[in-house]
Amino acid sequence: MSDDRNTPLKLRIYSFVLHYTTAILAASCRIEVSCGDERIERIVGEKTPVILAAWHNRLFYLSVFLRKRLVEKGVGVAMLSSLSRDGEIGALLGKRSGARVVRGSSSRGGAEGFRRFFRLMKREGCSTLILPDGSKGPKYEAKMGVAMLARLTGAPVVPISYAADRCWRIKSWDRLIIPKPFARISVVIGPDIRIDRDASDDDLESGRQAVEDALNELKAKDAANLNPST
Repeated sequence: MSDDRNTPLKLRIYSFVLHYTTAILAASCRIEVSCGDERIERIVGEKTPVILAAWHNRLFYLSVFLRKRLVEKGVGVAMLSSLSRDGEIGALLGKRSGARVVRGSSSRGGAEGFRRFFRLMKREGCSTLILPDGSKGPKYEAKMGVAMLARLTGAPVVPISYAADRCWRIKSWDRLIIPKPFARISVVIGPDIRIDRDASDDDLESGRQAVEDALNELKAKDAANLNPST
């Protein structure tokens, strides 16, 4: 876990402003869970760890949604944040949202990050948020890490996405989605994806593909509902 005291003051101020800007924008929006709300209620009721999976460019609003629907109701949530400068900002935002933050990525510190995830899930009952196409893409292509964590822990993968009828798109590799004030936001949550602990490498690849397909299907469903630019 990182110590905020070692983070440059400029980044701490930036994350503070971004956090409250996100909260203010979200408060002005009309939110609806168009599919899968019962799955969120089940996570809250059972307090059993799950692996929440979302595309990287959906993180902006999902941090608010997960705080309100899970963290504030007593569900522990952990997230992986890369060791880059952007990852430092993401880590600070995650902490402000009440998440437990583990630093690492698929290329730097990933193995240790997964070990910490495993301990948080098994010892403390935390659910985890994974961005399968992060931290550098390619966009909408899941890496193997989400399937490996599901096999290691036995926890189900719960795909989650959202779309907004009016939004800004940041000029980054993932084209980050930021809902505009008073936008209509539709959240969709897909069925559980399970990977057996004794799954073969071929089964693991099938699980990875299943997560990728599920997230892209949710993205297409929201696009059809709201017709945003995705």
